[in-house]
Amino acid sequence: MDKIIRKPAFCSIEVLYSCVLRCKMCYMWKNARMRDELSIEEWKGFIRSLKKFTATDCSVNITGGEPLLKKEVLQLAEFAVEEGFRNISMTTNGFLVDRGIAGKLIDSGLSMVSFSLDSLDAKVHDDIRGVRGSSKRVMDAIGYLSCRRGRLVKIGIQTIIMGPNLDTIIDLAKWAGRKNISVYFMAVVKPLCLTLPDTWQTDHELGYLWPKDKERLYRVLDELIKLKKGGADIGNSAAQLEVFKTYFSSPHEFIKKSRRCKMGDGMLKIGPSGEAALCAEKGPIGNVREGDIEDIWNSERAGIVREEISSCRSNCPQLINCYFEE
Repeated sequence: MDKIIRKPAFCSIEVLYSCVLRCKMCYMWKNARMRDELSIEEWKGFIRSLKKFTATDCSVNITGGEPLLKKEVLQLAEFAVEEGFRNISMTTNGFLVDRGIAGKLIDSGLSMVSFSLDSLDAKVHDDIRGVRGSSKRVMDAIGYLSCRRGRLVKIGIQTIIMGPNLDTIIDLAKWAGRKNISVYFMAVVKPLCLTLPDTWQTDHELGYLWPKDKERLYRVLDELIKLKKGGADIGNSAAQLEVFKTYFSSPHEFIKKSRRCKMGDGMLKIGPSGEAALCAEKGPIGNVREGDIEDIWNSERAGIVREEISSCRSNCPQLINCYFEE
């Protein structure tokens, strides 16, 4: 490509692809643990390589699946902090976080812990997440961390906007504000780890996840935009919340008509077995077990994938939710 590619500014470390919950919009819980998952020592080797390449000017998110299923995962967070990385976060559903684990999360040096929370209504959250009691577990976990934040800069929640929780979204946003908790909203997409038709919103039993009442949806999004502009700690930009309207109105129409997708430039994902990817939809560009991340990032394969990304016109989860740019 004829442009300078930025070094990774954000790296998602996906330590495993399994989970303890049974979420309706994610069937990752059906995945068995991989036999060739990177060990914590191998992950530490990757962190050293990433430091050499980026000089720690890279935010790192430890995630999964449910990352706390990975034995000694908090050692990885501690190591990244020791190596000088300043922005180390973890995303968890909170189900495994008791008072003891909460203390370890705080002491690890993580700068942010984000919890998956879809509603303050326990029945709504538990129905979406597929396990009774999951609401109480995550609320308890948030409470443990809120009582003693330690070095945590932020406690966050991630909430997926769906049909079943639509009427509870605004109450959740206001509650988060009162609790000094950051909230980031995502639009529901095709359920993960299932092979569904592109018309799943109308042609599949999981279509009930899709918000059908557009006027009600727009009112919710308009209220979120109002809260955001009023200073609420909502991680989404007002522009992204506006784009959610376009996406929910016409999910098959590319939302960035005038600009190409920016994946492949500054964003990096490492899977449980070491596979490095610029985009989850385009396959790996190499494996950190077999090479240095700087060489992988600048490889011929990476260049090919970047070309594929530049012509992609798919409303993928990353484009809409995780790595949205103005």
